Amino acid sequence: MFVACMVSLGVCMSIIVRPVFSLIYEYARKKTGGKKAKYELARFNWRAIPLAIVAGVLIWGLGRRDIAAYWNLPLLSIALYLFFSIAHSAGAQYRLHEKLLNSVIATPEKDALLQSGDAGKQKSAYLVSLTVVLLTPLIFGGVSGQLMDGAMRLAQVRIEHATIYVKAPYNALVPDTLLAKEAKVLEGYKAYAGVSVLFKGFGSTTVISFADGDLKRQLDVPNDQIIVEKKSG
Repeated sequence: MFVACMVSLGVCMSIIVRPVFSLIYEYARKKTGGKKAKYELARFNWRAIPLAIVAGVLIWGLGRRDIAAYWNLPLLSIALYLFFSIAHSAGAQYRLHEKLLNSVIATPEKDALLQSGDAGKQKSAYLVSLTVVLLTPLIFGGVSGQLMDGAMRLAQVRIEHATIYVKAPYNALVPDTLLAKEAKVLEGYKAYAGVSVLFKGFGSTTVISFADGDLKRQLDVPNDQIIVEKKSG
C-alpha cells in the first residue's frame, strides 16, 4: 500500500518531473551525441490521484515526527516514479517482443529479435526495476523505521507518555521523580507517569523507557509485575 501511494504521488508529480527530465536528457544527448532514450517516462494518470492524496497525508503525518520526511518522501516518490517508468516501458516492449517470438510465422523481424536478444534484455530491465520499486522504501532514509514505529503505535504495542503501575521489587528501579502522585494505586504497586512503553503485547516482558537525570534508561519488566494504563478519548 505504501509503495503504491508513493508511486502514485510520483505519477502525479510527472506533470512537472517528466518535462524537466526530458529537457535535461535532450540537452545532454545533444552535447554528447547520445542515442534516443530507450525507455519512456510514464505519463500522468488521473487514477493515481486518490492514492497520491493518501501519500500526501502519510508525508504530513510522518513529517510531524521527523521533519526530514518532508523532503525524503517526495524524493523517494520521484525515484520510484523513474523506476516504475522503466518497468512500465520495458514491460510493454517485452510483451510486444514475446508476441512476435511466439508467432508461428517466420519473419525477418523475428529473426533479428532472436539474434539481438532484446526480449531478454527488456524482461531483465522490467524485473530489476520492479524489484527496486518494491524494495527501495524498505532501505530509504529510515522510512521503514518510521512506518514500523507508526504501526506499533497504532496497534498500541508502543505507547508514549504512558502511566504505568509497577510492582515491587521492580518499582525500585524506576526513579521517584516519575511518580504519579495523584494516581490511584493498587496495594504493592507504585504509579509512574511520562514513561514510554517500547514494546508490549507479545512474549513475557514489557519493555519501558524513561529519563533518569541526564540518562535515558530501558527496563524489561515481567508482564505480571506491571500494568499499563490505556487512555482513550
